[in-house]
Amino acid sequence: MAVYQISRIQIRRGQANVGTGIPQLASGEMAWAVDTQELYIGNGSVAEGAPAVGNTRLLTLNDLSAEGNLLELTQYSYGAANTIPVQTGSSSGNPVYRAIQARLDDQVSLWDFGVVGDGVTDDTVAFQRAINQLFLNSANFAYQSTADASQFRVTLNLPAATFLITSTIFIPSYASIVGAGRDKTIINYTPVSGTTPAFKFINDTSTAGYPSLLSSTLYSNQPRYIKMEGMTINTVNGDNAALQLDAVRSSYFANLKIQGNTSGATVYNATNIGIIMNAFSSAVTCEENYFQHCMIVSTATAVYAQQDIINNTFSDCFIQDAQQGFVLGKGSLGGSTVGQQYGPRQTHIVNNKFLQIRQQAVYLERGEYNSVESCKLSNVGNNSAGNTSAIYPQIFFKTINNSLVNLQSDRGDDLTQTSSTVYPPEVSGNATYQSFGIRQLTIGQVSSPLFLFRLPVSTDQYGVPVGSVSYTIKYNYKSTTNSFTRSGEILISADIDHAQIQVSDEYDYAGSDASDVNAQKLVFSAGFLDVVGSVYTGSAGQVPYCIAVYYTNTFSSDAGRFNFNYTASPYYLAT
Repeated sequence: MAVYQISRIQIRRGQANVGTGIPQLASGEMAWAVDTQELYIGNGSVAEGAPAVGNTRLLTLNDLSAEGNLLELTQYSYGAANTIPVQTGSSSGNPVYRAIQARLDDQVSLWDFGVVGDGVTDDTVAFQRAINQLFLNSANFAYQSTADASQFRVTLNLPAATFLITSTIFIPSYASIVGAGRDKTIINYTPVSGTTPAFKFINDTSTAGYPSLLSSTLYSNQPRYIKMEGMTINTVNGDNAALQLDAVRSSYFANLKIQGNTSGATVYNATNIGIIMNAFSSAVTCEENYFQHCMIVSTATAVYAQQDIINNTFSDCFIQDAQQGFVLGKGSLGGSTVGQQYGPRQTHIVNNKFLQIRQQAVYLERGEYNSVESCKLSNVGNNSAGNTSAIYPQIFFKTINNSLVNLQSDRGDDLTQTSSTVYPPEVSGNATYQSFGIRQLTIGQVSSPLFLFRLPVSTDQYGVPVGSVSYTIKYNYKSTTNSFTRSGEILISADIDHAQIQVSDEYDYAGSDASDVNAQKLVFSAGFLDVVGSVYTGSAGQVPYCIAVYYTNTFSSDAGRFNFNYTASPYYLAT
């Protein structure tokens, strides 16, 4: 920079809001506006090289205080510094400029509302204030059908921190609350008393500080289009639900970890629930909600829905250390009771993993067209004691018109070939269950019926034998010492209530057997075993607890491999 002259700096002072305000200053002359606390310097003349005649305001610390916002004055244009230019405006020479403040406001964080996030300070008020101001703002409710309202449908970001809340947080329609991920954003819910949920979803009649009641919910105002993901919700006391969905529809919940508290519990608190789903009526209900990659651990019940919820999906979720996994329609009154006419319907439980569930992974008491698909069960129904101490059926459908597909259970691995322990069914009630994969056993020559494997009878939800069950066992026997193969279906019909059993075998034989003699040398039969694994004879006090399948093989010196799977169809008459 060429310096032509250094001269004495002249300084004026006065009031910017008196008379004509700041006068035209000479080149390099400074002026201080006493009333507005602003500092100016004269530009000089164009002849001196100034781009324009006038005064330039100088920034001071005062401008950066609460009386001013530098970010409102600083302009931003997307991609302006890119090597490859990005055209943001109508032409490359006319870019779109925005204030830096507007750009920052595109993202809103819980920090912006005064939370502390140290896990000790109560952040309830600040947390609720953020939700109220963003989505329940009385000047512009997010649920309203206006262009301005749609701009309030932003995402509230929850940073990686631990937040303590001590009373229920209420969430309205169009709220999007996104954390940094499981065990990164942690919310510890510790109410002083009571069984209120950590988060409750409210309808459009709500205002800040005045949440709605379920009874005021209509289809037109029910909570909807909510997104909640990426956080851990820890119900520390073990007395509360994490999420209570009161007639919520068309909402999305993902990557949540819900942590209850069952440490040392022998009797589980019925209010220690992961997710509760409520309905006001069959038309105003929890509907079309999607739960994905959610983890629910250490609760009495993972998911509870008594009423007429419909078409909700739980996909790729992990349920661990619970008394029961999904409890659907339990205690539903049915008939003309509003909200309890049908029970849960069209609930899709897909590709979920259940681990250490003391009773049922899924217990369905009332409802139709619900499905359990491609789920995995490990140590389920054993009261935490392992498969050799099994007590309960792992899945129980009390009503008809529900489906089960591709269930993988570890119970059969431990109980199929032993007769010394009780074998409650993987699935009971009213359902069709197909065993997972193929089992392989070894068969040899034997002239008297020899135990091959066993199957469970039908039971009630408590594992007490009742009702009836039919089995279709598809098998293939490949002799390793003789040149033949036999494949077929063993059909078993068992009436548990009357201790009656019937067996038939339809097969095809591939091998040299012109007289049809060798094909008949392999014979299957079946009978009941009692609770201690003894043959059921009908003696007083005996109850059929499982079905034993036997075989005889009188083919001389024969041995081979017996591969099989089966489909079971239990029947339970609900009372």
